[in-house]
Amino acid sequence: MLLDKVIFNKTKVPVLNAVLDVTQLRQRVIANNIANVSTKGYRKQDVRFIEYLKSFVEKPPVEGKTTDPSHITIPKPIDKPVVFEAETGLNDSGLNNVDIDREMADLAENHLFFNAGQRLIRGQFDSLRKSISGRVS
Repeated sequence: MLLDKVIFNKTKVPVLNAVLDVTQLRQRVIANNIANVSTKGYRKQDVRFIEYLKSFVEKPPVEGKTTDPSHITIPKPIDKPVVFEAETGLNDSGLNNVDIDREMADLAENHLFFNAGQRLIRGQFDSLRKSISGRVS
């Protein structure tokens, strides 16, 4: 079990796994928005998707530790995707702030991210399998 983590941490598998996890969460949030498009007073939800993925690629410019309450706090990297209520005005129906066209576009975008992530992770596992078996083709 420990050997698995050592091998996988030297690959892109953890990052790609996070991509699949966050796209799955985003899929549920978008589906919930679409399901509530006619619900009066419903507030659209969204996922901090890009910020979460950037946290895997970009290191924070400064890392710090607050030792006194008067110190300025340094934002910590995002360790999990955040679901939040989007601050937008009412849509044309006046029921809520869900725009069905925007949700469908977000759904298509999310689908593309998921497909790219699953193809890349499949490639990583194919490479590992080839390395273990010692075969090139």
